[in-house]
Amino acid sequence: MSDNLKLNRRNLMFGVSGGAAALALGACSRTDSNGGGDGDGGSLLERAQDGETIRVAYADEAPYAYTAEDGSVVGQSVDTHVHILEQLGISADQIDWQLTEWGSLIPGLGGTHDMVIAGMYVTPDRCENVAFANPDYIMPDALLVLAGNPGGYTTLNEMADTDGVIGVMNGTSEQEIADQIYPEDRINVQGDLDSLILELKAGRLDAIALTSANLQLAADADDEIETTEGFWPKDPETGEDIIGAGAAVFQPGDTDFRDAVNDEVAKLLDDTETWESIVGEYGFTVETNHPEGLTAEELCPDTYQ
Repeated sequence: MSDNLKLNRRNLMFGVSGGAAALALGACSRTDSNGGGDGDGGSLLERAQDGETIRVAYADEAPYAYTAEDGSVVGQSVDTHVHILEQLGISADQIDWQLTEWGSLIPGLGGTHDMVIAGMYVTPDRCENVAFANPDYIMPDALLVLAGNPGGYTTLNEMADTDGVIGVMNGTSEQEIADQIYPEDRINVQGDLDSLILELKAGRLDAIALTSANLQLAADADDEIETTEGFWPKDPETGEDIIGAGAAVFQPGDTDFRDAVNDEVAKLLDDTETWESIVGEYGFTVETNHPEGLTAEELCPDTYQ
């Protein structure tokens, strides 16, 4: 990680606005915010602690949450939250993993699934619709380009000043930013990274913007592509760094569950040795990816719930 990224890692994430929010942020089916549960059946947390199954959505996105070759669901976010749930008395075999397209993770809350474990970034727009736990990691972005970087692209924001076509995944924070600073005909939106890479190799886009961890894994497996150095995207309105910080996602009515998870996140992050033993195999390090007490409320000062 560059010195600039280290110096800016505790800056707060400033909101991005615009039409992309409608793509990513569908209305949840339950909008009460008192954490009071679901009638006489008890809250989601209480039911899970009583042994009921909990439906958890993920988007098959390495290294955060993805399906391994043996069919199990693994990843940094998965392993972190399985550990956290176990501390709350909820065993791994109670989790019913729901493979879900990224753009449906939030709209499906309360319908097809009860919570999201996918390494999703905490953003002010998303906070209007859901209850985020506190971040359990931070991660800079990068660009994925053809080998040799023929366009010389460096960051998402700087590329906007060229004639290059940017590729983004539907429902991501990178799409939200691109929609504000790129003309529509220079944004190529796909549902997953594999589809974006096919578009890149076909010449229908010039670079892909996503988290550096996703893109580095892809580049390591394919000598036709490479990543740029990591960067924090800039808020188009303020010019401030947008710190990518991922967390679990709940319905606004499940804030008691979110708060219990927050307590365990804090304990885990304080124990850096245990935290790194869980996430280290996915390339995460204390120096680069530890959120250092960053909270969802700091990232969403006006929309946190």
